[in-house]
Amino acid sequence: MVETSAASARQSWSTSAAEPGRALAYWVDTICKSFLEIDIDTPERERFRAQLDQVEFGPAMLYVVAAGEQMVRRTPARIAHGGTDAYYFLMQLRRGQARFRQSGRECLLEPGDCVLVDCHHPYALDCLPNTRTVALRFKQDWLDNWLPSAARLAAQPFRPHEGWNAALSHALANLENVPEEQLALPPGVVAEQIAALFALAAGPGAQVSSASGKLVARLKQSIRDRCLEPDLSPGAVAELHGISVRYLHYLFANSGTTFGNELIRMRLDMASRLLSDRRYLALPISEVAARCGFVEPSHFARRFHQAFGVSPSEFRAQRR
Repeated sequence: MVETSAASARQSWSTSAAEPGRALAYWVDTICKSFLEIDIDTPERERFRAQLDQVEFGPAMLYVVAAGEQMVRRTPARIAHGGTDAYYFLMQLRRGQARFRQSGRECLLEPGDCVLVDCHHPYALDCLPNTRTVALRFKQDWLDNWLPSAARLAAQPFRPHEGWNAALSHALANLENVPEEQLALPPGVVAEQIAALFALAAGPGAQVSSASGKLVARLKQSIRDRCLEPDLSPGAVAELHGISVRYLHYLFANSGTTFGNELIRMRLDMASRLLSDRRYLALPISEVAARCGFVEPSHFARRFHQAFGVSPSEFRAQRR
């Protein structure tokens, strides 16, 4: 059984809706369809209880999971079956205790601890009874804008006792029970702030080490800073960094993208935030397009539909 709130796009699944004796099977099926392709087992087969809440959160997806004792495995077979999209989960344990293993690293998680889960690689998560977690799912290419080498942080615990770790922990904790419609900012903006806090908590050591990787990161940041300029060109960005246009295109191609793709992606990201923000409900779609660097509203509408599967006006209506 799925409960859905149209106002907040929140969905909930609970094993209480399962047939007697089918709670674990229901839970595995629910998780694989709504959360991630994983294997789950539990010693509490006859009395297993769990609930999953899911909320669209701008470029991310927010999950709150409460469950009994369970052993979770992300296997190579599950990864192969799950498609080509690559994700990270920034997870915080809110209650209970859990042990997480990935890429040769292992950590014991206590309430308040945060950890990054790289869904492109196998992992094991063992949860003691009555755990509760908050998790934000990011696409890897989106989080790479904040942490180009995020994969190196997998299974590294971020304890909530000091510095930016504490700020990150408090930010995630605030998402556990606060309805998204009560946020002072659009969810997409909040997701970006949490990604920035995560980058600060990770520190300088999490940044790319190669010279070319650092330069690509700076190029992407320049595009993000100036993506609202309708006439932004590869030449302008290349000149800003003292490189040739040809070398700029080579760097992006070597990173599996192009200047044009990055520019459009960042403009559409900004447009989705404006369309999700209740403060801009009276702003015409054509003005949203102009503010995000699109000269032609028709071009904006076409690109937006390609990226999000709906028109800008339908996207806004869904979030209203």
